[in-house]
Amino acid sequence: MCGITGITGSEKQLLGRMMGAISHRGPDQHGMLVDDAVSLGHQRLSIIDVSEKGKQPIHNEKKDIWIIFNGEIYNYQWLKNKLEAKGHRFYTETDTEVMVHAYEEYGASCVKYFNGDFAFCIYDQKNASLFLARDRLGIKPLYYAEHNGQFMFSSEIKSLLENKDFERKVNKKALDQFMAYRHTFGRETMFDNIFRVLPGECLQYNLKTKELGKWIFWDVNTSSENISSRSDEQLVAEFRQLFEDSVRLRLRSDVPLGAFLSGGLDSSSIVAMMSTIKKQGEWKEPIKTFSVGFGYEETDETKFARQISDTFGTEHKEFIVPASTSKIMPKIAWHCDEPLADPALIPVYILSEQAKKDVTVILTGDGGDEVFCGYEQEKFLQKLSPLKYVPKPFRVSAGAVFRNLPSSMFTKVFKYSKAMGSEGMKRAGNVIANIENLDKSYKEIVSICSASERSAILTNTQQDSVLISQKNAPFLNKLLYHELKTLLPENMLMKTDRMTMAHAIEGRVPFLDHRLVEFSYSLPSHLKLNGTTEKYIIRKAMGDLLPKQNLERKKQRFYVPIDKWIKEDLLPQIEPMLSKSAIEQQGLFKHDAIKKMLDKFSTSQLFYARQLWSVLSFQMWYKQFIEVQK
Repeated sequence: MCGITGITGSEKQLLGRMMGAISHRGPDQHGMLVDDAVSLGHQRLSIIDVSEKGKQPIHNEKKDIWIIFNGEIYNYQWLKNKLEAKGHRFYTETDTEVMVHAYEEYGASCVKYFNGDFAFCIYDQKNASLFLARDRLGIKPLYYAEHNGQFMFSSEIKSLLENKDFERKVNKKALDQFMAYRHTFGRETMFDNIFRVLPGECLQYNLKTKELGKWIFWDVNTSSENISSRSDEQLVAEFRQLFEDSVRLRLRSDVPLGAFLSGGLDSSSIVAMMSTIKKQGEWKEPIKTFSVGFGYEETDETKFARQISDTFGTEHKEFIVPASTSKIMPKIAWHCDEPLADPALIPVYILSEQAKKDVTVILTGDGGDEVFCGYEQEKFLQKLSPLKYVPKPFRVSAGAVFRNLPSSMFTKVFKYSKAMGSEGMKRAGNVIANIENLDKSYKEIVSICSASERSAILTNTQQDSVLISQKNAPFLNKLLYHELKTLLPENMLMKTDRMTMAHAIEGRVPFLDHRLVEFSYSLPSHLKLNGTTEKYIIRKAMGDLLPKQNLERKKQRFYVPIDKWIKEDLLPQIEPMLSKSAIEQQGLFKHDAIKKMLDKFSTSQLFYARQLWSVLSFQMWYKQFIEVQK
């Protein structure tokens, strides 16, 4: 895991500043290549071949192809053997050098040979081009911009902002998207004219013509459900085999390694598989696990993590998030580059800070929910989907009745409706009335601010695009595909990347081996969501390893007590940021709507806490990244 950055032209001084902005990503080594055409910089976190030989940029035999790379290629030994048989010669033991020779052998198609997490730039001097790519699932970040005739790129946006000529402007389309989903996604970022490389995308920049080409090298087949005649038992066995291989590959490291353990199904499955591999003699080190809690008995999940730790004999440590979060929120906003209003950033930041004392590589359960159907919105929409055959007038009437019923009556169907109060019930009623429109129904459930609310809150609204899905896909695959392209890469994975890399830790995600993702989309729906049992195939596959109570326990969304934090710690900080003068000077929000959030917070705390948290997250970002230039 590292940080990469570069700019066209000979820009050694600017490159030094760009590298300094991301030095936290790779404090072990740094290296640069500067010639008349390009300036490339690398900050290294040493994981494989920690010697000086692994210092980047790394080159081929002729020194006319160079690479800077962030990530890991887990099948590099297999690929290295294949390339050596073709006559390629290596001077390091790194996976990075394998990528150089793969490009030399296969050209831009080399990305199809890589099983891993990657964002890289290859400088091809002979062909006067830069070749960039981001891994299939978007596990590693990569951004780019074209400014004053120069092309520049980096692992983090703050590096690009070291070009002081670049004007920092809020992208109002992205702001609308953020207020709906708590994060941005797609090519556009919160900065006008700074873009992200999409998951599974390649870029080719011609240094002579200054032309930029883009293409997608991988996507998942969403319509392949039930393509084989294999039994459920055979499919469960295949999942088990793929998952074990994925974990095994991600245990390769020349530095200490551990796992985040929440006690939920996903992280517990990873620890169970690590233990299995250890018993087979393929892993010699003790298994180190880390968990985090909030000190509130009613929401404490650390006890579940301790149960799993006891079951598998791990070296376990747990930490408590302090009640006061106001001091670390600005640090988190700085590391995120864009506003990201997922409150789980805070526990992951603290967990990473503490884990760094013992390990440099960490395995996490990210991706299990998005790939194998772990969220309540899938269950809720699947339960209600038969209502689309009911004439709409009846559904509209039923929705109106539903909006006015006590939310406690429906917590078993929509378990957050009670906590969200009357506003949450209104959303659920709207879903019933419009269930034939998957796009509209999905947004009613997951959006922090509805379209009408965003119109009331923002001075300039540019409504977000429709649900990202494929027409011929089965119902569940449509929903999962949208989350695979939006929620997963630009919220869940960015949260893990930014908070682990803030402390120079490499995060690895076994559930996002692309073979497992492709396998998931070929499964019949009942092996992902079986009635109300989510991630059914994982439960079946891990049945002989995990304790029964772990397998039978329903998923609990990781509860972060933002309502308590706002009430007990943050209100004094929020009010000046959201004052009428501050809001009107900024010109992005309408103060009346912000005041409504504050006034209604006491009646529907969770619902309005989420909206207030989004506005607060944006304001902390704005103060550090936009106001600083004024």
